[in-house]
Amino acid sequence: MKKIFVLILILSLALSLFSACGSSQDVKPEKVDSETSQQKETKTETETYEIGDSVKAGNLIFTVNSTRTDAGGDFIKPKDGYIYYIIDVTVENTGDKSESVSSLMMFKLFDSQGYNYTITIGPETQGSVNGEISAGRKLRGELAFEIPKDATGLELQIDPTLFGSGQIIVELDR
Repeated sequence: MKKIFVLILILSLALSLFSACGSSQDVKPEKVDSETSQQKETKTETETYEIGDSVKAGNLIFTVNSTRTDAGGDFIKPKDGYIYYIIDVTVENTGDKSESVSSLMMFKLFDSQGYNYTITIGPETQGSVNGEISAGRKLRGELAFEIPKDATGLELQIDPTLFGSGQIIVELDR
């Protein structure tokens, strides 16, 4: 049963990886005022944002909604000295055609020591941030990372396109 689960997971990740290759527009992140939906132009491509900020890059708006930790379950646990750090994100497509999103290709977690962490499989999460978002639609899900229990200075790095034309950095709560 575990082998089937792993196989399905690998196939779905591979599919999301290939589907995300369709978006190649040049983007510059911009903060969006959620109350008035007015866009604010950023001063640099490395400006940092906070949990709850909505940041527009091209036709996509990225929002980190919240974070939480998880110690794992009976069968799947992080290695000793580590926890699962889970980030709830929303991606909205404001364009007039579909956009692809890949959690593996677009999201990385960094700590104050400069270590980076990629998406992990294991803890129970809600939703998925993978696939195609139709025009005018939203996609919400959780990203899971396995990090040291004492990691601090966490920042989520979002690459709005797969070709590295600007990054969004969101400062997190630890």
